[in-house]
Amino acid sequence: MDHQDWITIAFNQNKKLVKNNDGKEYVKTKETKLEECEESGKLSHKKMDISFGKELQKYRSSQNMTQKDIAQKLNIQVKDINEIESGKAKHNGVLMNKIKRIMKKDKTKI
Repeated sequence: MDHQDWITIAFNQNKKLVKNNDGKEYVKTKETKLEECEESGKLSHKKMDISFGKELQKYRSSQNMTQKDIAQKLNIQVKDINEIESGKAKHNGVLMNKIKRIMKKDKTKI
């Protein structure tokens, strides 16, 4: 391979070096950040906003619908509606947009 004149190109040279307890420098990667969060107990899932759940509950009661009715309309399980209304559901942007579209569509009919 001596006859090839390849040039070495390095990417991501702007990574920050972090010193550990021993004073040695290392590059902090996503894996090390994840490990640090895991050790410190900071790992948690984002929950859906409780005000969104209350808004869904008001909409559902104004339309005289049960949790089962709205779950069938959204094609999801009843427990998911229950968790959203109680504020225990994990954040799900796709589901929130689906619910907002249905609420918006039904409000324009009134």
